[in-house]
Amino acid sequence: MLARVDTALAVPGLMHTHDSTDATGTIGVEAFDVPYGAGFEVDDASPHALDCELVEDGGAFVAHRPEAAARPRRVAFVDGTMRTEARLTHTGPEGDLTTGLAGSWAAGAVLVTDDGPAGFDRIAVGRTAIFTGGRAILLPDHRDGWGWEPHAVEGSDIEAARQHLRRLMRDAESAIAERLCGDGWLTVLDGPLYGIRHRRNLPVVGYVKTHHRRMLAAVSWQRVPDLAVGERSGLFALPDDLYGCYLRVGDPGPWAGPWAGIARIEVPAGIGLAAAVEAAGEAAGWLPAFASALHRDARAPVNLSPIAGLERRLHHLQGDARLALRAVRESVLQRNREGRAA
Repeated sequence: MLARVDTALAVPGLMHTHDSTDATGTIGVEAFDVPYGAGFEVDDASPHALDCELVEDGGAFVAHRPEAAARPRRVAFVDGTMRTEARLTHTGPEGDLTTGLAGSWAAGAVLVTDDGPAGFDRIAVGRTAIFTGGRAILLPDHRDGWGWEPHAVEGSDIEAARQHLRRLMRDAESAIAERLCGDGWLTVLDGPLYGIRHRRNLPVVGYVKTHHRRMLAAVSWQRVPDLAVGERSGLFALPDDLYGCYLRVGDPGPWAGPWAGIARIEVPAGIGLAAAVEAAGEAAGWLPAFASALHRDARAPVNLSPIAGLERRLHHLQGDARLALRAVRESVLQRNREGRAA
């Protein structure tokens, strides 16, 4: 028999009366996955907020509804994954302490054609040990085949090591995307395009699922959640010689927050404004066809189905996180024993 729980129990400092609750406004809920974070985490007062200029429609905020377009005959989706597998510390001979991490990254592509099944391609996987303090430290290779490429970052902040791991993943993604574009594939890079070095005339589209800072003037920014499914905003000028627009890829459900289901599309500004408008409109016409389903993906609909499948494949290739941690521990023990023996 279950015991009755008295919900009226008073706790000092806490208010329990219904009169103290706020019944105004609306609440949205999205699945939160620690490796990916929330889709919308914007502080309007952040010094990193931007007032990007709207370069379409005479500078006014206008919702465009592109005609639904057939999927491209050949399109590649590129993405990467990263994982911190262990926190590390290094104590020097004089007692000086530096921190670091052991982690892995993976990147690859899904190739989709209109005359055959989708397939994985250009897969790359790396494992690394990154220390702060500007000094790389080698971990011995593990007997089961685990190995870590040594890297170093300046300063003492462990966040710099995490950002370096992310940079390794982003560099691999960009290299894969550039090669695919060179081979004639229309390429969707899951993430911003600033890492693509030679993008001026490349057939590449950036697809950004998360929103971490305001990109438009407040009056326009507040209208982005009004976009209906399949609608895009006008183009705006981004830093790094890019154009961008917002697109509501799909319906996230009546329980979702206002920004759920919205992605930012990026195209190279080097192709010219007219061509960029055409490219963004075409992409907005066929990208919703790849939106994932709510019953299959916690990040649906904004996480595209080919990307979701690629992420699962990359996570598998990174190996079991528990085995990775055990390998790091055993490698560290081996190194420390060898150091004492010397």
